[in-house]
Amino acid sequence: MSIQPSILVTGATGLLGRAVLARLLADDPSRRAFVLVRDIGRWQRVARTLAAGDRVHAIQGDLRADGLGLAPNDRATLRGSVRGVVHLARDTTFSTPLARARAINTAGTERMLELAAECESPVRLAYVSTAFVAGRRTGLIGEDHSTATLGWVNAYEQSKYEAEELVRARAAHWMILRSSTIVCDDLDGRVTQLNAVHRALQLYRAGLVPMMPGADGSTLDVVTTAYVAGAIARLSLRDDTLGSVVHLCAGAGALPLDELLDITYRRWSADSEWRRRGIARPALADLPTYALFERTVEEVGDPSIKRLTRALSHFVPQLALPKRFDTTNADALLGRAAPAVRTFWEPMLDHLLAVRPGASHTARAA
Repeated sequence: MSIQPSILVTGATGLLGRAVLARLLADDPSRRAFVLVRDIGRWQRVARTLAAGDRVHAIQGDLRADGLGLAPNDRATLRGSVRGVVHLARDTTFSTPLARARAINTAGTERMLELAAECESPVRLAYVSTAFVAGRRTGLIGEDHSTATLGWVNAYEQSKYEAEELVRARAAHWMILRSSTIVCDDLDGRVTQLNAVHRALQLYRAGLVPMMPGADGSTLDVVTTAYVAGAIARLSLRDDTLGSVVHLCAGAGALPLDELLDITYRRWSADSEWRRRGIARPALADLPTYALFERTVEEVGDPSIKRLTRALSHFVPQLALPKRFDTTNADALLGRAAPAVRTFWEPMLDHLLAVRPGASHTARAA
């Protein structure tokens, strides 16, 4: 295979990764890409939807393996041709133990940095992170390199924070793109992949959890795949983004939690059968009160309720840690703000209601 300047994309078999790759290819008809994939068969199914021809070459590897598990000839090819890396691959399951989250998100990023350092030409690394590296911090969260932290709600947040520190310390040419949680494909509300937000909604709709963490000023900052993928494709290879941290978040368009609950319960109440069940809107509680509720469930709850509250414990505490993500850099670079959450929240609810029980979705956090 002849060596041509190319980009390397990780995570291309995931929902966000394949959308980013499609946009990168569409933006430049001469662009060529490598994709690092663990499962070649899964990649081949994705590749058929891209219709990229010979512009994309798959290389088998594993973020968890020494040297990324690359064959020597594949590593040599990448060293000679890669000029840019868009690193999207990650374990996004909020309940993942810290050691496993670090193995993929932190150590895997370190191995990508090692490969980039070996390349024959300078490599631009765009690292896709999460806005929730802010962890338990509250208030306005800037698009900065702050290392101040009050801890994290889950191992995913911590492992991504640690990976960011590696990127800033070791990459010669880098940018960090921090995405908020993705809840639907676009403004039409279609949901291709279920995650923690959808699972929480299902539990509250079923009346299984009567309490939700919340505080004055709490909002839900969520975004669409279309916005995040488009932003990554536009920003990851630009010269004026080097050394920048960018929040791909709703920002000022986040939805206040009280308003979100009003919209959600009003929409569910349109179903007369659901309305007859008389399910009350969950009470908002501070974190100590919610923690007491969790302990009570652990002591006296039945096994199914215990499983539900344990699952929520890796995500919903963020609702009681009110924060607003500054998107000044993102808005200026993209020329527009992210869609406001209220523009797609109800269409997303409608889509979830229309999906028949048991329909196939990948239950992941984003």
